[in-house]
Amino acid sequence: MKTTRVFLFLVGMLLLGGPALVAQSGRYGTGADSTTCIHNLSFYRQYVLSNDLASAVSPWRVVLAVCPREASIRPFVDGELIINMLMQEPGVTQERQAQLVDTLMLMYDIRVRHHPTSAQTALLKKVFDLQRFRPEQEELRYSVVEEYLSFTGDNADVDALMMYMDLTRKFYVDEKRSAEELMDAFTRTMGILEKREAQTGKSEQIDNAKVFTENILITSGVATCENLIALFTPRFEANPDDLSLVGKIVAMLNNADCGSSALFLQSVTALNRLDPSYRTAYYLYRLHISRGEMDMALRYLLENVDSADIPADEKGVNLIDLGVLYLRSGNSVRAMDAARRAMELNPAVRGRAFMLMASIWAGLRCGENDIEKLAPFWVAADFAERAKAADPSLTEEANRLIAQYRQYFPLQEVTFMYDIMDGSSYTVVCGSFRETTTVRTRRN
Repeated sequence: MKTTRVFLFLVGMLLLGGPALVAQSGRYGTGADSTTCIHNLSFYRQYVLSNDLASAVSPWRVVLAVCPREASIRPFVDGELIINMLMQEPGVTQERQAQLVDTLMLMYDIRVRHHPTSAQTALLKKVFDLQRFRPEQEELRYSVVEEYLSFTGDNADVDALMMYMDLTRKFYVDEKRSAEELMDAFTRTMGILEKREAQTGKSEQIDNAKVFTENILITSGVATCENLIALFTPRFEANPDDLSLVGKIVAMLNNADCGSSALFLQSVTALNRLDPSYRTAYYLYRLHISRGEMDMALRYLLENVDSADIPADEKGVNLIDLGVLYLRSGNSVRAMDAARRAMELNPAVRGRAFMLMASIWAGLRCGENDIEKLAPFWVAADFAERAKAADPSLTEEANRLIAQYRQYFPLQEVTFMYDIMDGSSYTVVCGSFRETTTVRTRRN
C-alpha cells in the first residue's frame, strides 16, 4: 500500500508539475535522463504489447518520472490500460481508486495540453470516464464536454452530444442554466446532427439522436411559442425548401399550440408544397379559417377531402366542415351534397350531418305563398329531431334550434285558408330540394 501511494504521488507531481521537473533540451531529456527515458520507454512498451501490464508498471513509472511530457504520447495512452488494470486489483480500496481516477484525469489533461492532435480523443475519454467514475461531478463533466465540442465542431461524437443535451436540460430544470442556454444547446446540437446527416446520409443513430434532442426540448418546458419562433424563424428563412427542417418546425409549433403564429402558417404552406398530403392541407384549412380567410380555407379543405390517401372516417368528418363552409358561402346544394357524402363515409357523423341539413333547410328562401315560404322550417325541425336521435350529445343544441324553427311555423288560421290541417302530410319543394314532412302550426 505504501509503494502504491508513493507511486501515485510521483505520478501526480509529474503531471501537475512544470517543465522544471524534467530536462527539456532534447526530445527525451539530456544526459543520463535521456538514456533512462529511451530505455524504459522501450522496456515498458514490450510488456504492454505482450499484454503483461503488471510487469509494465515499474518501467512505465520511470518513464513518467524522467521523460519530457512532449517526448511521446504513448505513456499517457498506455497509462489508461495500466490505471484500469490497477483498479481491478483484488482488495482495491475506495481511497486508492479515487487516487487512480485522479491520475487518469491528469493524464487526459496532459494529452490535451502537450499533444494537441490527441486532444479530441483525450477529452472524449475524459467525459465518459467522468460519467463512469465520478457521475456526481456533473458540472465538471459539462465543462469537459463543452471543451470537447469546441475542439471537434461538426465531427462531435453523437453520444457526447446527447450527454451535453441531457446535462443542459438537467441544469435548466434545476435552475442552473437559463432557457436561452438550453435553446442554444438545442440549436448547436441539431446543427451538428443535421450537418453530419448531410455529409454521411441518414442513419438510425442520427435519427435517434435528433428525436432524443427534440424530446428534451419539448419535455423540458422551454419550448414556448416565443422561444420556438425565435429559434426557428431564421432557420426557416435560410432553408425554406428543407423538408426535414420544415416538417420539424410544423410538428414542434403544433405541439406547443403555436398555430396562430405567422411562422406556423409559412412552414405548413411550405410543407404542403414540398410534401403535399391530406394532413398538411387540413392544417392549412384550420389556419386560414381561424384568420377568417374563407376562400383559402375552402381551397385547402377541398384539397384535404379530395386526397387519395385520406381515411374514409376522417374524410367523413371533414366533409361536415366542408358543408358548413359551403353553407356560409351561400351554396346550399353543395352543402347538402357534402352532408350526405359524410354520412355515407362515416356513420358516426350522422348527427352532425342532420344538424347541417337542418341549417340548410332553415336557410332556404323560396315559394309564392305564406305556406310555401315557411314550410322549409318544418323540414329543418325534422332534421334537428333526427340529429338528436342519432347523437344524444346534440340534444341540447338540437332542441334550441327546434325552438327557433317553431317560431316560423305558419299560423293555424293561415293553413286553414289553404285547406291544410295540422298533422297532414306535405311535400316541400324548393329548387332542387324536396322533402315530405308533417304540417305543424302555431297560434297567436
